[in-house]
Amino acid sequence: MQAFIKIFLILLFLAKISLGAQVEIYLKEIVYLSKYEVNLSDIADIKAKNQNLKKYLSSIIVKKIYDKGVITKEDILKSLKENFIDLSQAVIHGEKTIVAIKKTTIDRVFLEKHIRNYIRKSYPNVEIENISIRNVSISVIGKPEIIVKEKGKTSSYIYLSVIFPDLNKEISASVRYTQIIKAVVANYPLPKGHIIKPKDVKISYIKPKRIRGYIDKIDLVLGKKLKRSIKKDEPIGFRDLEKEYLVRKNNNVKVVYKKGSFKIELLGRALENGEKEQIIRVKNISSGKVIQCKVIGINKVEFLSGDY
Repeated sequence: MQAFIKIFLILLFLAKISLGAQVEIYLKEIVYLSKYEVNLSDIADIKAKNQNLKKYLSSIIVKKIYDKGVITKEDILKSLKENFIDLSQAVIHGEKTIVAIKKTTIDRVFLEKHIRNYIRKSYPNVEIENISIRNVSISVIGKPEIIVKEKGKTSSYIYLSVIFPDLNKEISASVRYTQIIKAVVANYPLPKGHIIKPKDVKISYIKPKRIRGYIDKIDLVLGKKLKRSIKKDEPIGFRDLEKEYLVRKNNNVKVVYKKGSFKIELLGRALENGEKEQIIRVKNISSGKVIQCKVIGINKVEFLSGDY
């Protein structure tokens, strides 16, 4: 392209070639650029039958603007004349174009925004507590290329580098964070003894206060009875729910003894509460002996061991 322009320029200079046909230049009202040098094609629509001429006119640098400025019709005529264009064949529509240079300020706000986006995408189960980064203020044309790179991670901090390849610049940052988890929480205050219904609860992300015991599926709490009152938005844990004992202490239970195809049933008394699959002690009412049994149903257990 540059070689073509040089050749075209030499021909115009030596021969003072007429445009051959009228060239029309339509100025734009306002343009936003990401460069200082303003070409004619940046600020105007150019109509010319000769495509080579159109390329040449498009490449003409009319002016340099470093922030915001105005390019007038007179500025364009001057540039055309300096580039050996026959002005009698050029028609310019419009009086001026306002030119604004698009700039980006790299500062704490800018850097924090990109760091938050990186953390949100890389660690969806993390809540940012604080971002530590030094104060900077750099103004660049257009939008700079940005690379956020992780340098290390602990249980509380993520260490990052924010890299600007075009500027050959690297800025370090540290992010203090808290792990968040998905949990079932109350939609509104729920009293002790309440039987949980679907409308009572929802899934939310919380900061855990203990290592385990949270419930992350609504189905696991529906129909369960609360052991204590629950506040609005408070997570509901397994320890907050009444145990679903199929066998209760001192209740009579049916003891099933199986060995191969042989099966008998005895009458026993539970010596402790038991949930499904839980192993409990049961007293054989006939012999008075204590045996180990597994809870398999309501007031029903399966013999495991012991002298019955």
